[in-house]
Amino acid sequence: MSQRRLLVTAALPYANGHIHIGHMVEFIQTDIWVRFQRLRGHRCLWMWADDTHGTSIMIRARQEKRSEEEVIAEMQSAHVRDFQAFDLSYDNYGSTNSPENRRICEDIWRKVSDAGLVIEKNVEQFYDPKAQTYLADRFIRGTCPKCGAENQYGDHCGKCLSNYTPKDLISPRSALSDATPELREQPHRFIQLEQLHDFLADWTQSGDHLQTEVTNYLKGHFLGNDGDPDNPRKELMD
Repeated sequence: MSQRRLLVTAALPYANGHIHIGHMVEFIQTDIWVRFQRLRGHRCLWMWADDTHGTSIMIRARQEKRSEEEVIAEMQSAHVRDFQAFDLSYDNYGSTNSPENRRICEDIWRKVSDAGLVIEKNVEQFYDPKAQTYLADRFIRGTCPKCGAENQYGDHCGKCLSNYTPKDLISPRSALSDATPELREQPHRFIQLEQLHDFLADWTQSGDHLQTEVTNYLKGHFLGNDGDPDNPRKELMD
C-alpha cells in the first residue's frame, strides 16, 4: 500500500466562548480517524484554528470593555488547554486572525479586484447614532415580524426560526447602545460571482473532490441562473 498524504481539519471553534461536549465529540472523532491513518503508515496532517471573525465577539468585547484581541487570546488559550486535556493529536492550531491568514485574504482580494470582479453599490443599513457606527444584523434586536417574539436578532428569529431583513424587524434597537437605529445608505463592495459561473460550475460539478450532497446543494442554491443580475446568490458582499 502506497503512502497517502492527507490534510485534515475539523469545524473551527468560534472564539466567543468555551468548548462544550458537542464540540469535543467531533474533535475526538477527528482524532480517532487521524490516529488510524497514521497507524496505517500514511502522512496525515491535522491543521485547524479558532474562528475569530463575527459580531458576537465584537458585542462581548464591548460589553466587557475589552478589545476583541483580548477576548480572542483568552478563548484560544482556553480552547488549547481543553484540547490538551483530551490529548488531541493535531499538528497545528492557529487563528483566523493570524498575520499569515490576513496576508492570504488580502492577496485573494487583491487578485479578485485586479481581475475586475469587484463592483460598488449603495446599500441601506442601520446606523447607531449613539455609538456612531453601522450595525451588522446581529447588532440589531427587536420584535419578530413573523411571530411577534421580542428581543430577536435582526436577521433571524430564534423562536419561529424565520429569516428576514433588519428593515422588517418591529421596533428595532441597537444591541450596542439600545438606541433606535437610523436607516442610512452606505457603499459596499461586491464580488460578481456570476462572472465565474462556468469555472465554478465545472469545478463543483465534476471530479470526485466534493461529496455528492455538496455538489447537489451548490447546484441548487449557488449555481442557479434566474436572469436577475442583482440576485444575491451571484454576488459576495465585502
